[in-house]
Amino acid sequence: TMEGQWDPPEMRGIIPRAFCRIFEKIEATHDQNFLVRASFLEIYNEEVRDLLSKDPKNQLELKEDNDRGVFVKDLTSYVVKGVTEMENVLL
Repeated sequence: TMEGQWDPPEMRGIIPRAFCRIFEKIEATHDQNFLVRASFLEIYNEEVRDLLSKDPKNQLELKEDNDRGVFVKDLTSYVVKGVTEMENVLL
């Protein structure tokens, strides 16, 4: 599943496993600095929703510009420094 069960670790889904993998790679890289931002969105029936918003029923828009590329306007994001902070954002 996408989320699975947080405990035990063997029952975690794709999302928490991806968190672990991202930070494993960051910790193994010593010659670069990283800034990780966490956001959580749903795209269903061509509607984009911010799952971290206080009102996740609000529909958001996909935008594109030359500098940023494709992005979701007004999408909530948090700077996170580890797996625990990422989990806290989702819970």
